[in-house]
Amino acid sequence: MRTGALALLLAATVVATARAQVSAPAAPAAPAEAQPTNGQEPVVDATRLGVSLSRIRKGLRVSEAREQASGTPLKLEYQVQVYGVAPKFDILQDFDISRNAPLQYGAPTHQDFLNQWTPQAYRSPRWPVGALAGWALSQVARRADKSKCEQAIAEYRALVMQGTPTAAPRCSQ
Repeated sequence: MRTGALALLLAATVVATARAQVSAPAAPAAPAEAQPTNGQEPVVDATRLGVSLSRIRKGLRVSEAREQASGTPLKLEYQVQVYGVAPKFDILQDFDISRNAPLQYGAPTHQDFLNQWTPQAYRSPRWPVGALAGWALSQVARRADKSKCEQAIAEYRALVMQGTPTAAPRCSQ
């Protein structure tokens, strides 16, 4: 089945190519005066350049009609059609798409949002005052416990030196 389809496609291509060659008109031979002769400029055939003289004549008639309609030849109107190749634009120029790249004009981070919407008077300071106060309080409690333990050990030593039997204190340093 594949070979049959391939053969049919090949035959259709050959027939279409043969028809195109038969129906295509032959290019007219260049006239003798179009060939450059000694020191003379060559004569250019406008029909071979793809220029339509009838369109040019029509454009000139339209411009004359506009000039007559405006009433003054001082009002000049021109139409220019420019054909060319547009420059290529590099859309991703200077755009870093790596994982840790900051995106300009992207969504704000959480800290950016807090800085924008929280008034300066209500923002937390740079150092966590609550955490520092908790640490200082724990240090004061530890020193108080240590001083109580040292006092209990000193009392225990004094009783032992007197010969009084007592239980040892449960705290440790």
